[in-house]
Amino acid sequence: MRSETASLLETLKQRGAHIAMRWKRYGIWQTVSSAAMAARVTSLARGLRAIGLKDGDVAGMIGDNCAEWVLADLAIVAAGGISAGFDAQSDFDELARLLNETRTRILFVAGDVQLHKAMTVRGRCPDLQTIVVMHQQWDDGTEATAAMPFAELETTADSGANALPARDADAPAFIIYTSGMTGPARGAILSGRAVATQAARAADALGLTQSDERLSLIPIHHALERVVGIQASLLAGTIVNFSESRETALANLVELQPTVVLAPPQLWAKLKGGIELAMLESTGFQRWACRKAFAGGGGGVADWLVLAPIRRRIGLSRARLCLCGGAPMRDDVVAWFETLGRPLTDIYGHAETGGAVALGGRALDGHTFDLDDGGLRVSSDTLFIAYVGHEAAASSGGWASDDIATRDGSTLRVVGRRDHLLGDAAAPFAAERKLTASPFIADAFLHRHPDDRVIAHILMESDAVVKYAQDKSIPFTHFLSLCRSDDIRALIGHVVAETNATSDIKIADFVLIGRALGPDDAEVSPALALRRHKLRDDPSDRAKDAAMLSTLETT
Repeated sequence: MRSETASLLETLKQRGAHIAMRWKRYGIWQTVSSAAMAARVTSLARGLRAIGLKDGDVAGMIGDNCAEWVLADLAIVAAGGISAGFDAQSDFDELARLLNETRTRILFVAGDVQLHKAMTVRGRCPDLQTIVVMHQQWDDGTEATAAMPFAELETTADSGANALPARDADAPAFIIYTSGMTGPARGAILSGRAVATQAARAADALGLTQSDERLSLIPIHHALERVVGIQASLLAGTIVNFSESRETALANLVELQPTVVLAPPQLWAKLKGGIELAMLESTGFQRWACRKAFAGGGGGVADWLVLAPIRRRIGLSRARLCLCGGAPMRDDVVAWFETLGRPLTDIYGHAETGGAVALGGRALDGHTFDLDDGGLRVSSDTLFIAYVGHEAAASSGGWASDDIATRDGSTLRVVGRRDHLLGDAAAPFAAERKLTASPFIADAFLHRHPDDRVIAHILMESDAVVKYAQDKSIPFTHFLSLCRSDDIRALIGHVVAETNATSDIKIADFVLIGRALGPDDAEVSPALALRRHKLRDDPSDRAKDAAMLSTLETT
């Protein structure tokens, strides 16, 4: 068995009855102790060897965040294989591409959607031999006969059979896919030593203990969640919780009130927006008290009477550490949570770095940064070995990311990506942040059209816009009808006009994205940011938006 995995399993065994993971399914919280988890991982690893997984073979997982995903991830590595995590939002063609380029032999699937997807593409993936169902939902069983149940794999091998291999800690052990923000996702191959080192550094930097617990909120295949969220927590004894579904995640956050919260910027913005929307339905006195509490910076009686109830309402009453990762933080959201008494700390990392390389803008041990014309180059002892299907990519000079950053002394701030610059190298990030500061805009990005005009693509915040439409008696039947409403276009046009008034970059027209995009959509990254390359050719009525903006800017 690889020394790093063996060490983690031994650590889990020594903790005995201490809870390692908790998950909610069918309305009931279930737990697994640390010792029981170690035993299950070992049984699964032996089962994988029994069904033919050999040293260096790739096995993968796809599905929403769940405890079985973690068990499979560790078991694959313990069995001598290479563990690949795939994006649950991959469509049929994308999943087939990922399975073929990694030559995946065994695929673990969570939920009926992923089971049907895997069964559909199976014929297009000659290396795929076995599909293991981690858990089902309401499947009628018609296809499950062609897949192996998770429980069956755990009992496939006798305890004395199928000895687990000893492997070089520097050999490939994990494949972590990039977010696919600027093109097709790429698989970064990492050694077992790199991931274990990153997990240990994160656990130490965050001060994780057995008294902490967290709720898994970022898709589990993402580098920050897989390494910092899961492996670091297991190493430190922090309890990892899994919500019943993506739809219940925020409700489960309130139910658990965890001590450590790692979430993408869009989720933090959603928590802020939810409170601001609720305030519109409150009494005049409550709105006044809330304004006074935030204007006064919190503290004292205001904290006890106003801010503490807000913290409880959004699940942060016990939170000692609020981490924001996966994309740059919004200034207005940072300021809001600072006043709330739950300051956000930026955590920065990539698939290529195997997890976090900076916390609060400061490099973690083992990492250094260089800025070349604003571009960020990372040097580290834990960089990836290569991309799947390519020669070694990292060199002694480090790895050049696509990120643009600024430095204030020893503090680093990532502001955006090179591929998101406009055609003349102008940076759109400040204007984009001004747009998304509006409660009516969930996300937005700028790009330069071939005719040289700057166009804003805008995703409206559905709850806020629906509330506005109801208050103003604006008729609508669905989200697309809101996008086509002249009144709603005028509302967004005002935000764009205000942005133009204080921005060096002038937006010539705007496009309203005609769907309320969320985590289940391919146009959204694991960190809930818009995948711009999938949305630039949106067929919305751009001419109508441009005419609306022109009218607003001249009035």
